[in-house]
Amino acid sequence: MKKNVLSFAAIFFLLALVSCNKANPSSEEGTIAQETTLKAVIVGIPNSDSSDLKEITDTFSVDQEKVALRAYWNPRKEGYNAEYLWINPEGKVAYSKKMEMKPEWKRSLVYYRGPKPMAAGNWRLDVMVNGKLYGKTTFTVVRERSKVPLVAQIEAFNSEKITLEEAQLLADKIRCFANKKCTAEEAVSAVSADLGNKKTGLAVSIFRNAVVTDMVISSSATISAAMKELTEKIKPDDAVTASVELSVLHSQMELKNPSEQLLNAKKRAGMGFTLSKDGKSAAMLPVYIVRNQIEDGVGVVRQLAVDAGLAEHDWKNAKISVFMTQDFVLSEKMEKAKELAFTRSRVYVENVTRQDLIDAVNNSWGWYLRNQITEGEEAGRYMYTFFPSKDLEPAEDWGLRNLNAIFVLAEIAKDQKDPVKIASVKKAIDTFARFIKEGHGGKWLDWPYQRKVHSIAGTAFLMAAMAELEVPGYEDTMKQMTDAIISLQQPDGKLLTDFNGKHRDVDQNYYPGETLLMLMRYYKKTGYKPALEAVEKAFPFYQAFWNKKENQQGPFVPWQARAYQEAYSATKNKKYADFVFQLEDWMLKKYKPLGSDAEPGRQGALSTQFAGTGVYSEGLSAATRLAREVGDKKRYEKYSKALRGMMGYVLGLQFKDEDTYWVKRPDKVRGALSMRPDNEELRIDSTYHAISGVHYTSKLFTDEEWKAIEWK
Repeated sequence: MKKNVLSFAAIFFLLALVSCNKANPSSEEGTIAQETTLKAVIVGIPNSDSSDLKEITDTFSVDQEKVALRAYWNPRKEGYNAEYLWINPEGKVAYSKKMEMKPEWKRSLVYYRGPKPMAAGNWRLDVMVNGKLYGKTTFTVVRERSKVPLVAQIEAFNSEKITLEEAQLLADKIRCFANKKCTAEEAVSAVSADLGNKKTGLAVSIFRNAVVTDMVISSSATISAAMKELTEKIKPDDAVTASVELSVLHSQMELKNPSEQLLNAKKRAGMGFTLSKDGKSAAMLPVYIVRNQIEDGVGVVRQLAVDAGLAEHDWKNAKISVFMTQDFVLSEKMEKAKELAFTRSRVYVENVTRQDLIDAVNNSWGWYLRNQITEGEEAGRYMYTFFPSKDLEPAEDWGLRNLNAIFVLAEIAKDQKDPVKIASVKKAIDTFARFIKEGHGGKWLDWPYQRKVHSIAGTAFLMAAMAELEVPGYEDTMKQMTDAIISLQQPDGKLLTDFNGKHRDVDQNYYPGETLLMLMRYYKKTGYKPALEAVEKAFPFYQAFWNKKENQQGPFVPWQARAYQEAYSATKNKKYADFVFQLEDWMLKKYKPLGSDAEPGRQGALSTQFAGTGVYSEGLSAATRLAREVGDKKRYEKYSKALRGMMGYVLGLQFKDEDTYWVKRPDKVRGALSMRPDNEELRIDSTYHAISGVHYTSKLFTDEEWKAIEWK
């Protein structure tokens, strides 16, 4: 970890030293009840879909349109009434909100809806339960926007940002010097006066053969001085070509007495952190926070305390600051520098072409081919997961996800008519088919290895993969597998989800939708009517299931939407199309697609669904096809726009060749997609869901149709 942390006595890149205070509530305003179940209350600016706070802060300007509080609760045994009081600088209640809280609720979001503009001065928020004070916090309203720390930080960042061309110059000269191709004087003198006088800091990591050989952060006040400092500390070496990772450091902001929620929010926003106490200090760049797989902001400051030579808990009374960065890479394989979004070269949503989609699918297929297990009882399945920052390939597997992968890969291999890919999938099919057994009026899969598979979906995925490739010798087996699946359908249409008696009715949000889609695929391939009849019989049950609000969960949507889009295609029954549109409209309202104002790397994703956008794109691509088929122009345009953004987002998750400069075994990552932009874990399912949606989308549009979709 030490090599990934920048330790220094002071940082002098402060463009705008601003503070974000979490004032300590004064005891004179009331004592918090001992029996409180309120963990924390914070205040900030809500996001556009009112699902959470997009920014946590305790300072607002009088013209701030929307302000809200977020309360975090421990669950209780019974429901209760909570009252949220917004107390103005005069000590009067400007607004109050009473809520009937359900016992299982862990969070509540309350907007301020009192008089506007809010009065300048110090405000207090009290949270009351049954007349007792359960929690409180304070915030400040100022007259000038420039006094708001977040505003000051963003304005400072925008005023001193460098362009990609300027980053190219800096990175090229640093690489030139690191490779002994030019002198320090030549590298420094190449920087123009306009660029050199910008008041930002620089941090540089030099990678050679996937190892960091130099990591330097400048303590200089300008880029010109920083370049001079960097050349004094980087050790030139012409034996191995260097890859340069360049971070431009902006707008340090001190956090005084930060809450855990504030630290976590700054980490999610992709900021770097510094910590200092008693003359000891450490810092961590955003790219290293991601590579070190630190999940939250509290984890970052705990690690920084340790790396500074302090006790882990000393972060609580240390000086903590955050800073914004622009990150770039000029790897050994690149002629032109690229901007980084977290740890991968940034993909600009608006620039993604249809050919890019096709290339991304092929790159991912290459990852599967290179990482198909070749030895042992499980030879033929695909690698489940890999952690590039640890160079770790765990031996674990999740059989059901391997089966889903086999189905997706079978579809693509069939479409491409690629004999190498077809052979790979057939090998995987043969591996799992060894464990097909008789029962339930047919045959079903009983996979005995890690994450055993005896679910209805496992049998369905394997059957449909066989059908997609029309694998010789399995014709009768496929029919018997279909019959076994249908045997689990109840008189009301519901599907029991497991062939093992211990788990007959679990995961109704997942397994039935997956299975219904596979039945439709088998029907389309063979015309076997019992498969279609089972899908039609299931419809009233799952439509009623969804219409109960407590069952409306995201994972239900993509599989059911795909199944009934294909049911409509086969039957032209309008009720199936209506159901698909109902599901997808709900999804886009629940998880609003992020636009160009989101952080780079998250643009185009579905809000709060950074790990799930790929799977949702599968359902949305099917719904887009359906909207076009039925002539629903409004939905077609809406879905197409969202789909374009989602494609740009998921392509940004993919490890491209140029992104592997820090990875010891590039073949383990090239073509795979990570779970999220700020998470480096590579998993079989995050990759196949995404490329499945990408593949469907590439087939859905022509080049000209794709270009015509406007996204912003």
